Amino acid sequence: MRRAPAFALLALLCALLAVACAGDDTAAPASPASGAAAQSATPTMPPRKLTFMAGFRPQANLPFVAAYVAEAKGYFDAEGLDVTIRHSSGDEHLKLLLAKEVDVTTATGAQALRRHAEGLPVQAIALFGQRGDQGFVARADAGIESPADFRGRTVGFKSGIVPAELKALLATVGLTEKDVKLQAVGFDPRVFIERGVDVYPVFLSNEPFAIRKTGLAIRVFDPADYGVATLGLTYIVHDETLAKDRELLRRFLRATLRGVAYAAANVDEAVTITLKYADGADPDQQRFLLQTDLAAARRANGIGRADAAQWTALDELLVRSGVLERPAGGAAAFDGAIVDSLYDASGRLLP
Repeated sequence: MRRAPAFALLALLCALLAVACAGDDTAAPASPASGAAAQSATPTMPPRKLTFMAGFRPQANLPFVAAYVAEAKGYFDAEGLDVTIRHSSGDEHLKLLLAKEVDVTTATGAQALRRHAEGLPVQAIALFGQRGDQGFVARADAGIESPADFRGRTVGFKSGIVPAELKALLATVGLTEKDVKLQAVGFDPRVFIERGVDVYPVFLSNEPFAIRKTGLAIRVFDPADYGVATLGLTYIVHDETLAKDRELLRRFLRATLRGVAYAAANVDEAVTITLKYADGADPDQQRFLLQTDLAAARRANGIGRADAAQWTALDELLVRSGVLERPAGGAAAFDGAIVDSLYDASGRLLP
């Protein structure tokens, strides 16, 4: 009889506890199962795939470094991109771009104009080299102090046609091809070092460094210093990609331009990143190449941008020099709208 009140009290406590537990359940956070279900209801989008092919072997050309750094620092990831970086052998990059097996590759401004003039469906979307990379060198003791002194000398050109830059440089001092002895020299500077030619064509971003490293003192002639309209490396894309997937290209350009900004502020680190691709390359030569390209790319309103006048001037030069039979349309070979949209009015890259 004394146990009955105890049992009644226990039953009352259990009832109260059950009510309390029921109240907690209504306010409790979702169980792991319900959380997973909620997460699957709003899935994250997979990264967009893009293939970038540098137009040469791995090295510290600025458009290449831009991609190397963007990959290393996570800028592609931040843009939701899964980028494959490849390197070209010969003109493979253009063929693969036309076949739409790569999305973005590189070409000089002159090459972009020539392809456009040929009717190929490619267009430049960013201009890195505000001046070209084609120059000429002579021995410091050869008595060649200006392009006027090329007269009667043996002047080399790499291969194929005589470059527009050489014709235009000679024209600045009233000379023509007939006033010099032209000689195809290929890409081996030993022909110059061993006195095979008096004037040797170089890529300004790396060959003067390599020649000087042999101990040979040289004088460098950059056509841009003589008022010759030249343009350097660009990113080019297929017309179809430009028409149908501008947002993909916008993300790529934003990431690579962030890579350029980082490389400019951290040259040594950018060279170290480059050497992961250019295994065995000379770090000093890569640093020279990158610094030369950075200097040539500087532009007050933002690296990568260009204006119609630059492209028109180069177009006219190529026609005068016989590289093009007729104008290619100048600025029609360049769509700068995407890169322009990435900068504010003061030329700062937008976040």
